[in-house]
Amino acid sequence: MKLFSILKSIASAVVWGFGQLLNMQFLKALFFFIVFAGFIGIELSTSSYFEETSAYDKLIGEDYGDYYYQEIFMSYYNTANGTQSLGYEAFDEYLTEIGGQGNLTESLFIDFLANDLITNNEPRFTELDGFMGNNPTIVDADDMATLDQVHLSRRGTLYRDADGTYYKERTVKQEDGTNKKEYVETTILTDELNEENIKFSTDGMIVFTKESTIYDDNGDFFLKVTVDGSNRYVNLMTEEIVESVDTDDEIEITGPLYKIEGVIYEYYEAGLTYNSVIMQYEGTVFTDLFRQVNYYTYTLPRNQYTNRDFNRLLIKVHLAMNPDIRSVFESQYNNFFYDKAGFFIRSYWSVTTLGVAQKINFTGHMALYDAMVGSPRGDAYYMDGLPEITISEDVPVQGHTSTIILLEGLIGVILSFFFFIFMIWSVTDAYRVAEAKRQEKKVLGDRAYFKDVYESMFEYIILSPAMFVLAFISIMPIMFGFVISFTSISGNESMVATFDWVGLKNFIALFNFSSGLGSSFGQAFWRVLGWTVIWAVLSTATVFFGGFFQALVLNSEKVVFRKLWRTVLILPWAIPALLSQMVFSVMFNEFGFINTFFQEIGIYEILHNFGMLGVEFNDLSGIRTLLYLGKDNIQWFSNPFNPTFVRATLIVVNIWLGFPYFMALMTGVMTAIDKTLYEAADIDGASKWQKIKSITMPLVLYSTAPILIMTFSGNFNNFGVIYFITGGGPNAGHYARGFAGDTDILISWMYKLTVDEAIFNMASVFSVLIFLFVGSLTAWNLSKTRAFQED
Repeated sequence: MKLFSILKSIASAVVWGFGQLLNMQFLKALFFFIVFAGFIGIELSTSSYFEETSAYDKLIGEDYGDYYYQEIFMSYYNTANGTQSLGYEAFDEYLTEIGGQGNLTESLFIDFLANDLITNNEPRFTELDGFMGNNPTIVDADDMATLDQVHLSRRGTLYRDADGTYYKERTVKQEDGTNKKEYVETTILTDELNEENIKFSTDGMIVFTKESTIYDDNGDFFLKVTVDGSNRYVNLMTEEIVESVDTDDEIEITGPLYKIEGVIYEYYEAGLTYNSVIMQYEGTVFTDLFRQVNYYTYTLPRNQYTNRDFNRLLIKVHLAMNPDIRSVFESQYNNFFYDKAGFFIRSYWSVTTLGVAQKINFTGHMALYDAMVGSPRGDAYYMDGLPEITISEDVPVQGHTSTIILLEGLIGVILSFFFFIFMIWSVTDAYRVAEAKRQEKKVLGDRAYFKDVYESMFEYIILSPAMFVLAFISIMPIMFGFVISFTSISGNESMVATFDWVGLKNFIALFNFSSGLGSSFGQAFWRVLGWTVIWAVLSTATVFFGGFFQALVLNSEKVVFRKLWRTVLILPWAIPALLSQMVFSVMFNEFGFINTFFQEIGIYEILHNFGMLGVEFNDLSGIRTLLYLGKDNIQWFSNPFNPTFVRATLIVVNIWLGFPYFMALMTGVMTAIDKTLYEAADIDGASKWQKIKSITMPLVLYSTAPILIMTFSGNFNNFGVIYFITGGGPNAGHYARGFAGDTDILISWMYKLTVDEAIFNMASVFSVLIFLFVGSLTAWNLSKTRAFQED
């Protein structure tokens, strides 16, 4: 039955060579199984399928370990409980709940510690009246939730005009991508904005800086401010400004202030960052005990934890106190495909997702400093005084790096394709042989089969090593450059972080000039593309016909010392192009040799008389704007008002750099033309122009057409001339213009976008479009040439 043939092919798809084994072809089965074993071996050897992984493996340091909590901590706890009455009822109940101290693990200990801190640090409002007497009124935050709360801003810079009106600075992004500052009317303490009164300058205004410091003057509270360099004080209730206060009683406040029903309160919420300060969790009986244990047992051999270990502990406690953050961290940083899967499965996941774990910079654990470390001023068990114990304010945890993930993914996908060739081979061979046996046709033996494959596929077998290497050193980089055009990669930070697939969004932006990337890069692309095509056509045509003309002249028998002239004219080609480009850049500088020479011989005076030099551009109109050369000097490569002149100069300079090559090439072609063709033309009475038109030009074009087309492609990507002479300018470096200057061609613009501006996604989009445009045009033109048609 045909069904058995299909089942054998399916078996070979599952385990390569299994179908051959069922067909009783053992040598074939062994061959395909060895390749399959290599494929599976790579996958398993690069995986962690049989290992336990944890998101916490990404954190710094090492765990204290269960032994520390079961033995060292509990030993001290039990001793202190018996001698110093340091027992903690909540912890005793917790031990009973988990079945005794023998079941106490680090994870359970951290969970209890986190819950203990949360329970004893509920958000609250504290009335300022009573701060200095250490007997303040404290109100639960839930009880104040329904009341009208007015936030009092006590830090920042305002501006006051002559009418006593205050203004706050803000930055607004303009449509062209630039930022603009504006000043909006506000109140002195509440920062409420009046959008109807906006100014765009601080001329005539006084700088008014709030210093955050609060003073208690017999129940009246004042905020210290600096007004034009002098200290003043603002009454928090009346907003009245006085020159001095009769007190030096400064209140130590870290949280935000609120005015609620005529009373001023400080809001306390542990972990909240306000005015760049993290509000601390207050220690509990249990955290004090934990600090004592750490302090007294630090010198024990089994308790030599390090700075990194203690930072790790604080972060784990912080995560336990924030379940949502912990859930995201544990899921992202213990991803099955990234952390457990092998090379091939991870590669396909990588190309599909580009990574999921964002880079994390832990700072929230610093809110635990007072509770877990203590205060150097008032705590007997201040742990930061111990050797090695220093709390890191920022603890970065590197997430998935999309660039590396994508590169590794592409390598894995390409490598898997080579293995899949053998899988397809195994499947099709198993089916074909099974069908041949079913139909009782002749089936080659294993040795004969491999001999036949070798003979019929010899060319491909010989080329396969080169193709294998080519896939990774050529195809893979091309694929990488192609696929990032469909991503959001942009900015240097994206090179070490994650980015996402955005589909055709970047390409669509080129056609949307109203907003987003299209408002700058879309318009810039079409402007640069237009100039790139003009540049490629003119720079190719001028050097081609310039070389053709020189070759005609040097090929004439009337020219004496032709070898000498050929040698002289070939020198520009012999000199390194980079050196020539730099020389031209210096010579045609605004203060360079050419302008100095023109001044000395009187050219400048003539240009002044014609209004082409020495005038303001704004005073010109009509065709005179196209003849404008500069204000004080001729701006050959830097004229911001007449980019057409700069472009024309660039094309002329390029003739010097490019014509010698075509001159040498065409001289050789003309020398090889059969002289009898010209003799026959003379007999027919043809003129010199007719011989050039009907004999020389067609034969030269026939031989040089492919090179002419390749020169066009080369000039389309002629980075050196643009970059080293004009740098893409004038008018380069503006976001509103997509950072493209007036002489930038696509390749030089891409260089700026990647190296200078790190806008990798749009640069990749342009590279794809260049490839499609130039590749298609070149292929089409080459296919139309007689040289290729007659090949």
